[in-house]
Amino acid sequence: MRRDVLIVGFGLAGWALTESLKTHGISFVVFDPLKNYSSKSATGIFNPIVLKRFRSVWNADAIMEQSIPYYAQSKYKEAFHPTSIYRVLASVSEQNDWAVASDKPDLSRYLSPKIFHNPNANILTPFGMGVVEHTGWIDTNKLLTIAYRELNHQGCFAEEVFDYNALEVSKEKVKYKNIEANHVIFAEGVGIKKNPWFSNLPIVPNKGEWLIVSCKGLELKKILKSSVFVVPLGEDKYRIGATYSREFKNNLPTEKGKAWLIAQFEKLTPLRYELVAHSAGFRPTVPDRKPVIGSHPEHKNLWCVNGLGSRGVLWGPYLAKSLVEALKNTQMVAPALDLTRFGSP
Repeated sequence: MRRDVLIVGFGLAGWALTESLKTHGISFVVFDPLKNYSSKSATGIFNPIVLKRFRSVWNADAIMEQSIPYYAQSKYKEAFHPTSIYRVLASVSEQNDWAVASDKPDLSRYLSPKIFHNPNANILTPFGMGVVEHTGWIDTNKLLTIAYRELNHQGCFAEEVFDYNALEVSKEKVKYKNIEANHVIFAEGVGIKKNPWFSNLPIVPNKGEWLIVSCKGLELKKILKSSVFVVPLGEDKYRIGATYSREFKNNLPTEKGKAWLIAQFEKLTPLRYELVAHSAGFRPTVPDRKPVIGSHPEHKNLWCVNGLGSRGVLWGPYLAKSLVEALKNTQMVAPALDLTRFGSP
């Protein structure tokens, strides 16, 4: 079998690569055992604004323009949920900070200058809310399921663990079992720590926990952001998340995490609720908060994309496009994202 590219990993990064490679007519096969991973448990919010500090993420406009069309395709309509985010303001000082931020050129496209005073008495926002536009959320589990079915039907998916020892790398090509290819792209998330070529990259697992609750009468239609996000799932069910922890013993949800999430939700509403689900996952993060992409310094046909963190929905398609352009030698990887900024893997 002959393919242009082998993709190892099928989270948001791996999925976005399949979309970008198809656009360029580049053949590929994906390797993933389809076990639990961070992308399928992600809240999936797309938002170019850091709402704790009222600033935009790096290269926000370009990332939005390149990434959102991937999700807006008709085949993913069941997974794509564009909606505003309502940022709960905690004080008069935050009201003033919001007014200043909404007037900045890089933020005015997204931040409405008017403070919204919520008429819903069941949502406690005494200082009002700021409205963030051009945002929303992706049902990542549904998205990846739709994509998997399509790729599997096309014979582009191998539901298996990739065996590093079976990969033969030469200057001209790579060979994996019965498949020859030009390149391998590793999009493994926190699993990269077991990768013999890229394990030294500073990918730091960050554990996040989240809840789903049923809260009759809340009738929240937009995403709410305070110390947590509250995402309406329909029929008065809501996803609440997430915690951030660099210290953990395993990938299981904890009572401490649940208690914190519940406490944050109870600050927002006096209504009673029922706990429907409590789960946890790992985010692959990088110390400077930017992902890493690029090729191995010695084996130029081995590539890596990783470190998408909590903004994987935004980063995935943008990074895929950048990596495929670099792979085709049509454009270099931006220095701010290139893995060489940390030295050799």
